[in-house]
Amino acid sequence: MPKQKSFIIKIKGFIKGVSYYFEKGEPRERIPNPPTKDQIYNDPRFAGVRANNKEFGGASTFSRSIATGLKNNMHTFKDSRCTSRLTAALLKIIKKGSGAPGKREANIINGPENLIGFQLHKNYVFNKICSAKHSISVNQERTNITIEIPKIAPNNLKNHPKSATHFILTAALSTVSIHNWHSKIEKYKPDYPEVNGLGDTRKSEPLLCKIEHQNISIQLVNPAKTTISGGVAITVWLGIIFGKETDNKFVPFQAAKAMECIAIF
Repeated sequence: MPKQKSFIIKIKGFIKGVSYYFEKGEPRERIPNPPTKDQIYNDPRFAGVRANNKEFGGASTFSRSIATGLKNNMHTFKDSRCTSRLTAALLKIIKKGSGAPGKREANIINGPENLIGFQLHKNYVFNKICSAKHSISVNQERTNITIEIPKIAPNNLKNHPKSATHFILTAALSTVSIHNWHSKIEKYKPDYPEVNGLGDTRKSEPLLCKIEHQNISIQLVNPAKTTISGGVAITVWLGIIFGKETDNKFVPFQAAKAMECIAIF
C-alpha cells in the first residue's frame, strides 16, 4: 500500500475516486475495488442493492404499461428524459407497496400523488400553458370518463407561440394492472395482463386561440371488453398542442405542447 512521503494538508475522504485515510498515524491512499457481479448477486451485504434493482426493474415494466396505453401521445408530448422520470415516479409508488423489499406490490393506488401532475415534458407544464379549469367524472363501472371544461378564454392560453392560430385538446387514458414479483422468472408481471396497457385517445376539433370557447366536453371510453378488476387502475391524461390552420388543415407546432396526468380511477 503506498505512503504519502510529504503531507502539507491532511486529507481524509474521497477525491476523484481515490480514498485518503490514516492508518496508525500514517497517511494512506488507495483506489477502492468495486464490488463484483457475483458479490452483488450473492453477498448478504448487497441485499439492499439487489432489492432496489428488482424494484427498479418493476418500475420500468410499470412505466412501459402506461406508455403502451398512451400510444402515440408519448411520442408527441414527451421529452428525452420522460421514460426515466416516469420510472422514478413509479419506483416511489412501489416502495409504498406491501411485501418485503425487492418483492413489494406495484400498485398505483398506493401512491397516486406520485403520478398525478406528472408532465410528459418537464419544461412544458400543462397548467402554465392552459390555465382553464376542468372537471373529471367517471361512471361506476369505470367504462366512461368525461373531462369537462366550462370555459377557455384567450387569457387562459399562455407561453405558446405567438404565431399560433389554433389549439387542440387531447384526452387520453391508460390502464395499469397491479404488478407483482414472480420468483420463477425473477421479474415483475401484471396480475391482469389482458387489460394492462390498454388505452383510448380523443381530441377536440381545432379551436381558435383568439376567441372564448365554452362547454367543452371530451369523453374517453375504456377499451376493455370486460368489467375491469379493482386491481387495475385507469390513469387519465390531458394535453394541449398549438398550431396553424391553413386551408382547413391543422399544422401542429413542436413548441409548447404539454400533457399531464390529471386523475387516477
